[in-house]
Amino acid sequence: MLTRGRNTVQHNTEKWILNVDPSQDDIYRGVVMEQSQHNRTQWTSQRRRAFIEHRLYWVGQLGLPDLMGAFDLSRAQASKEINAYKRDHPDNIVYDPHAKTYAMGTMFIPQYETPDASLYLNDLMGISRGACIQNAERYALIPDVFSPPIPSRGVKPETLRPILRAIDAKKRLKITYQSMSADEPKERSISPHALCFDGFRWHCRAFCFSADGFRDFVISRILEVQPLDDDGVDPSSDLDWCMSIMLEVGPHPDLSNAQRRAVELDYEMTGGRAQLEVRKSMLFYTLKRLGLDTPANARPAHQQHIILTGPSELLEQMRGTT
Repeated sequence: MLTRGRNTVQHNTEKWILNVDPSQDDIYRGVVMEQSQHNRTQWTSQRRRAFIEHRLYWVGQLGLPDLMGAFDLSRAQASKEINAYKRDHPDNIVYDPHAKTYAMGTMFIPQYETPDASLYLNDLMGISRGACIQNAERYALIPDVFSPPIPSRGVKPETLRPILRAIDAKKRLKITYQSMSADEPKERSISPHALCFDGFRWHCRAFCFSADGFRDFVISRILEVQPLDDDGVDPSSDLDWCMSIMLEVGPHPDLSNAQRRAVELDYEMTGGRAQLEVRKSMLFYTLKRLGLDTPANARPAHQQHIILTGPSELLEQMRGTT
C-alpha cells in the first residue's frame, strides 16, 4: 500500500521501505503495479504446471486440449506452456508420437504439488454433491461416488448470522435454547467464541452465564437469538478449548496379524500406533465418532477395529465405566 513520503513495497518475502518524494508517487505506484502483475503471472504459471502434474500423475497422460479447455488457452499458448514445463523438468514428461499426447516420465517427481489421495477423494465427494471445488478443472477421472446421507440439521441463517457477529465483536447473546436435559426451552445469556463440528452437528462454543461455565450449544436447537451490547468473556479462559489431548489408538488385540496390519494401514499407524490431537472440549465427540466411548471389551474385534491405548489417565477413566 502506497503512502505519501514513506512507501512500502512488498517483494516476495522481503519488505523494502522507500523514502519517496510525494511528487514521484505515480512512478512508484507503477513499479508496484508492475510487480503485482508479475506475481499474478507467476502464480498463473505455477497453477498451470500443477495442473500438468496432476493430469500426468493421476491420468497418466496430457493433451493440448486438456490445458486449452482448463485455462481457455489457444493451441499455441498450451504448447508453449507444456514445452516450458518439459524444458524445466525433462524427466517428468515425455511425448508419445503414436498417441499424439504427453505421458508421465518414468522418473517423474512432482515439483508443484504433492499427490494427495485424501484431497482427491474429498474433492470427488464435493463434486458428487454439486459443491464448488477449487481447481475442479484438474479432475478427469470422476467415478460415481456415494456416501450415506445424513439428515440436515436445520441451521438457519438468521440463527448463525448473529452468532458469527457476536464471536467477531466479542459480545454476548441472549438465546432461547432447547436442551435435551430439559422438557421446555429456556432463556440463557451466552458469550460465544468458536464453532465446532462433531461430524454430524454444528455447535457453538460459548460461556453460559446460567451454568457459570463454558458449554457447547447445538446451533439447530437455538430457537431465538438476540444480540446484547455487553462484552463477552475472554476465550482464553476456556481451558478445555485451549487444552489439547494426544490420543493414542492401536488395533484391537483380538484381531489376527493380517487384520491388525490392515487396520494399521487404514489409520496410517507407525509401530502399531496412531496419534490424534484433539481439543479437550471435543474429546467426547471424538471418542464417540471413533467408537471409543465404551470399554475395549464392550464389542467384539470385528466390530471395533481400534482401541484406545493412551493417555493412561483416560484409560483409567474408561475402565471406571465398566
